[in-house]
Amino acid sequence: MPPEDTPPEQLHKAIRYSLVAPGKRIRPLMTILTATRLGAEADVSLDPACAIEMVHTASLIVDDMPFMDDATTRRGKPANHKVFGEDIASLASLELLSRSFGVLARAPGLDDRQRIDLVRLLSDTIGSEGVIAGQLKDLRSESRTPGAEELKAMYEQKTGTLFVAASETGARIARVPPDWIEPIRSFAMNMGIMFQIMDDLLDRFGTLEATGKDVGQDKEKKTLVSILGPDQARAEACHRLEAAERALDPLGAAGRPLDEMVRSLMGVGMSAVLG
Repeated sequence: MPPEDTPPEQLHKAIRYSLVAPGKRIRPLMTILTATRLGAEADVSLDPACAIEMVHTASLIVDDMPFMDDATTRRGKPANHKVFGEDIASLASLELLSRSFGVLARAPGLDDRQRIDLVRLLSDTIGSEGVIAGQLKDLRSESRTPGAEELKAMYEQKTGTLFVAASETGARIARVPPDWIEPIRSFAMNMGIMFQIMDDLLDRFGTLEATGKDVGQDKEKKTLVSILGPDQARAEACHRLEAAERALDPLGAAGRPLDEMVRSLMGVGMSAVLG
């Protein structure tokens, strides 16, 4: 990203404010770790991982806006729109989305075919069958009572698709055999749903100090925690962890580093909410 003193200064300040704020960075880590544990060099995966994080940060800025979740805190700081206003925050999210595609298109160490595949993957992930669709379903769920299966489908789009994009990006950077892509996608989707359930549990039982963001935001929403109850929601999260591990079976021994990856990335959060 351009430095903060590059015109328009306020826009670039708003972008950097959210993009480099302290966070877990699970999605870009998934890209880098999937790539490296399947044989690629870390340097080649860095720019695509940054593109994934730019998309995620853009979604957080929008998610916090008054017309969405109306949150006041994100990553331990006031939400972007609270500092820069809704107009600048909206433009910052658009710039992050736009620039993420440019980062992929210029990523060093990749051939043209890889870049095209990754741009297509990211476009499909963001679009009306991915993150945007999931966010719309989430908003609409506030006015009615969706069932558990409908909520899981919403989780797949809102959270799972970007987890899939993160891992598939790493796999394509590593040039894995084509028949490995679908197992890796299934692995990442289960990780994403597990992560969303953990996030719901933290919203219910966590604190602002521990999570770095507002809690209790989902009181008016239907989540798997409110539909199934905390115990069954924890059981579903454990089931998703097991499903993620089973999804890697077709990769044989090559899948073991990815299994270790999920336990490493999710370990702290899992111990906090799953026991």
